Amino acid sequence: MSVIHRLPMRAMLMWLFFFSLTDAVFTDIGIRLNLITEMNPFVSWLYDWHYAAYYGIKLILPLLFLLLFPQLKSRQWMHFSAVILFLLYLFVNLYHLLWVTLALIQAH
Repeated sequence: MSVIHRLPMRAMLMWLFFFSLTDAVFTDIGIRLNLITEMNPFVSWLYDWHYAAYYGIKLILPLLFLLLFPQLKSRQWMHFSAVILFLLYLFVNLYHLLWVTLALIQAH
């Protein structure tokens, strides 16, 4: 666990927000082009209801985490949560990059 405390949290939190934004954008593009479907039923319902609500939820939750982190950074579970969220969004973005690449290859 000491490795987690030595990670550059501020940079990781900024990347977390960026990754959540790119996740929302790539998911939106994938849905609009009929390349993918949203797997989360609640997020799918939000997307179908209004795209602004979709983007709002996708961006507000990481933003809340960014705002709460300074108040709770002394708690070990916050550092662990930040690392887990960062890695999760990193892998989701890598997945998006993979399917965008495959879609572009198949289009040619």
